[in-house]
Amino acid sequence: MIADVHHLLEVRPFKPFSIVTSAGKSYNVPTADHATMNPQRTRVIVFLDDDSHVTIAPLHIASIEQELQSD
Repeated sequence: MIADVHHLLEVRPFKPFSIVTSAGKSYNVPTADHATMNPQRTRVIVFLDDDSHVTIAPLHIASIEQELQSD
């Protein structure tokens, strides 16, 4: 799952997605600047619009949801 997040952060043009955790929380990633990974790729950091952030361990990523694009 961590490789999927890495891929989604690198793909251009960027497509918004959400990370859903094992606790049932969902974290929106509207732009590539809203998330990053540590160099070892053992954590995903999602930056929230209120200037806070959440760090997610790969084990707790339950799913990744991509927004449907309407043409």
